[in-house]
Amino acid sequence: MTENIEGKSEQPNLDGEELRYLRMYVAVGEQIDTIITEAIERSNVFGIHMMPTQVTFEFNGVNVSVREDSDPSLIKRDWNRALNGYIVSEVGPYPQELTEEDKANDARIEAENAERQKRVWEEQRAKEVEHRRRLEAKLKDAPGIELANEEVWQSFKDKNQDEMGAAVISYAETWARLMQVEMTEGKSIEEIADDTSSDADVEGVTGFMYGAAVFTLAQSWKHGEQLRRWHNTKYGGEGEKANESSGVINPAILRIEVATSPDEI
Repeated sequence: MTENIEGKSEQPNLDGEELRYLRMYVAVGEQIDTIITEAIERSNVFGIHMMPTQVTFEFNGVNVSVREDSDPSLIKRDWNRALNGYIVSEVGPYPQELTEEDKANDARIEAENAERQKRVWEEQRAKEVEHRRRLEAKLKDAPGIELANEEVWQSFKDKNQDEMGAAVISYAETWARLMQVEMTEGKSIEEIADDTSSDADVEGVTGFMYGAAVFTLAQSWKHGEQLRRWHNTKYGGEGEKANESSGVINPAILRIEVATSPDEI
């Protein structure tokens, strides 16, 4: 549902008609079709009991205005056009039928958008390929992960066979091996953890996955305790509590995760 409606001053519109202006605030998670319908209904209700009313709302950066007799299909059409940059981000209350010139302009901008998106994708893909190449070169002769508890590590691997779980394990292992390479040069966890965590991320690790990787390494890696304490100190008082309880803060939910045995993992 939407949140509250805020009334604005009554003033004549361009046709000299006295018109009441209201702004409707949209809650997170709403759908554009639902909001358009609700806005038109509210304009109709206020129009019956007071005076002709124009309801305005913002959805995904586009300002939309409707009256009780606005065409919802045309409102949505122009909202989509504004969202894609075909027109300015002011829509309604009475969109017109598209002219051939409008359609040609929309098609031109759509083609430009597609070409721009293609270039961005190609550039991003090239960066990812280079990232993987550098990572593979750095780890080519590096030793495997140095485990403090092979049983716990294997338990994590066995219980995380789905796509996300496997990605966490892969990321944790790569991150640990990168840190090991840096530590052979005399660097500390505190000096290298941040940069190596980024270097190890080749698949778009989320905050939750990052926290899960820290948790995994804290329980099984040779230097896991040091990593756990470094990680937790980034979160102030909550981090101090986590360090006292042998827990790990997951940054995606700021929850302390604690395991006392492999069965709890």
